[in-house]
Amino acid sequence: MQIKPRTHMGIGLIALSMIFFFNADFAVFDLLPDVFGYILLSLGMSSLSYLNHHFEESAKHFQRMIALSAGRLVFVLVLFGLVGSADRPTTMLLGNFVFGVLELMTLLPAYKQLFDGLIYAGSRHGVGESIFRPTPGHRLMSRLIRRRSEFDEKNTAVTVTESISLCTALFVILKVALSVLPEFSVLTDHTESTVNLYEYVWLFRVAAMLLWTVIGVIWLVLMLRYFIGIYRDKTYVDALYQSYMRDIYPNKDLFVAKRYKLGSFFLMLGVILALDLPMDGVNVLPDVLCAACLLAGVLALRYYLSTWKSACCVIGAYAVLSVFETYWQYRYFKIEEYSATAALGKGEAADAYIVSIVLSIISALMFIMVMVSVLGCLKDMIRNHTGFVIAHTDMQTYGKLNTLHKQLIRGLTPVLISAILFAVGGVLYTVLLPHAGTGGEWYTVLASVMWLVNLALGVVLIVLFAEKNGDITEQINNRYLLTTPAMQKEDAE
Repeated sequence: MQIKPRTHMGIGLIALSMIFFFNADFAVFDLLPDVFGYILLSLGMSSLSYLNHHFEESAKHFQRMIALSAGRLVFVLVLFGLVGSADRPTTMLLGNFVFGVLELMTLLPAYKQLFDGLIYAGSRHGVGESIFRPTPGHRLMSRLIRRRSEFDEKNTAVTVTESISLCTALFVILKVALSVLPEFSVLTDHTESTVNLYEYVWLFRVAAMLLWTVIGVIWLVLMLRYFIGIYRDKTYVDALYQSYMRDIYPNKDLFVAKRYKLGSFFLMLGVILALDLPMDGVNVLPDVLCAACLLAGVLALRYYLSTWKSACCVIGAYAVLSVFETYWQYRYFKIEEYSATAALGKGEAADAYIVSIVLSIISALMFIMVMVSVLGCLKDMIRNHTGFVIAHTDMQTYGKLNTLHKQLIRGLTPVLISAILFAVGGVLYTVLLPHAGTGGEWYTVLASVMWLVNLALGVVLIVLFAEKNGDITEQINNRYLLTTPAMQKEDAE
């Protein structure tokens, strides 16, 4: 099924996403999580990515930023859930530095390709007053950018797009620098130096946050003005829309492989986030994150699925249950401050823990239902979009195609079995947790290592799902290989 674009080609979503990026990070805390901004930005780029290779490369980089920003959230949970207070400052520096470098490597080319794509599209269609208008103070900018637009030779002045591109590159670099630099003060802690700068780390963080707030607000205003200007440039946006409807929309096969790539990315991320990392009885990776990613994956593939509505209902119910389960764990261990061994006695602690066991069993059953629904969606993709079919094929070819489908579908069975074992492992962990370290019996020893066993089962599930997802992706690409822009370009040459 073809995906009809919005008349404004997602420009509004791109502008809206910028609201999530301007705010300053305080140490590792982000009041407006960037992951939501990158999801909006990727959705806004979904139609544009078909128009030229600049938009396509930009969309790929921003999709990687979804995983990076989600990984940063997981890092925060692990930092305050698993890392001791003595090692936390050094780990915070290491994490901020690593994520900062990865973000620079991803965001700088992402924004550059986005702006290059806007310029290229305007040059190709001969429109784009909002793209090519001279920037205010263009003579000063010309000294900073000592080149003319590589796409528009007629422009003698620096365009607003080039200026915004330069400002955004500086914005990305400064944001990473101001979030990492205060944490380097930990290197002066516990040394022979007479000055321990880490004593003033909160002052450094506040100063960096205040400075960044000013820079971020200025950048946000510039970006909103720029994209709102494009949104209101009817000639430019209509040219993009007409190009999409003329060259892209009629080619329905072009959408399948790219849409599956996006959907399978979210499905794979959801399976990874299903891992349980318990800390003092509380899972630092709440299952609602898993449900959110699985739901996003199914919605991305909804045009090609016959069971997407039922799958969304099951995943939605699982998300609600996981929120309540996480709350109950937090209430038992953190608010009421019960210990796990308190459940072995009688009274309120034991009754509350029985509720935890019941919730764990229901959650395990719901997770199995979720995986059945997700694998059912993959079966739809296998039956309808894998295997290469040539026009006027004979029955022998169709027989081979059915054999391929059966092989791919049978390959999903080990994934379901591993999901069931993983769910059962989670229930056993909850049941046995109060017995951990209470004696030398076999079940107390098992209780002490059950979290590790369950983690291993989760890793097996991830590996099997990734393997089978790779097989399906390969067969979908084989079927629609001749309809991709790269192959069309090769045929034209």
